[in-house]
Amino acid sequence: MTAATTPDGTDFTLICDACGQSVTGLGATMHNWDLVWALFRRHGWTGARLATGPHSCGRCSRVPLASADADPVGWLAGDAPSTAAEVPETADDPAAAVPTDPRVSGVVADEALVVTLSGDLDIEVGPALRAALSPVGYRPGHLVLDLSRVGTLDSSVLGLLVAARHRAAQAGGHTCLVGIAPFIRRMMHTLCLLHLFVVLPDRATAVGWLRGDDADLPRQRDLRGETTPA
Repeated sequence: MTAATTPDGTDFTLICDACGQSVTGLGATMHNWDLVWALFRRHGWTGARLATGPHSCGRCSRVPLASADADPVGWLAGDAPSTAAEVPETADDPAAAVPTDPRVSGVVADEALVVTLSGDLDIEVGPALRAALSPVGYRPGHLVLDLSRVGTLDSSVLGLLVAARHRAAQAGGHTCLVGIAPFIRRMMHTLCLLHLFVVLPDRATAVGWLRGDDADLPRQRDLRGETTPA
């Protein structure tokens, strides 16, 4: 699972996906995810390089991660979450309802999927967010994540956003973050995830950047996730 962060994004906890063992205060003492993971790997922890996981402590590493839930937040590394085989629907069965949440909305604009989030986001928004990030009939491509109205955001939601970014990248698309608050920037910087995204000021700029119709728009991003002119 994604390393759990504090509300201000400056500290985080490493959690074993197999047994739940947690190590707290890592951001305050070691400052960023890359340093933490390099150290804990020496002490037997195994798993994904990214803070989104999965991760297994030294004791549980003797058991392959595949035997645990390798996709605790869903769509890890761009894959759909594994589920038990379902009974096929018949013509008389009603279509499954798409989860919704007033904090999540999505629309396709200029061949990019624009997902807007608002309010305080936690694990309960997960089903609606998954649905918005993969609408029926939409082929993965460019993705714009508008976080300008987000009040708080926990690590489970961040894990879903990173996984959606991987899906877009696998399809040859870019993922833009727009309107991110300072605490989100700190959180993603501390977890060494900011560089995965193109960070832009607003939705219109992001759609224009993806469309490539303005030479003055930023074309590159540095390792901190900031956009820089071409």
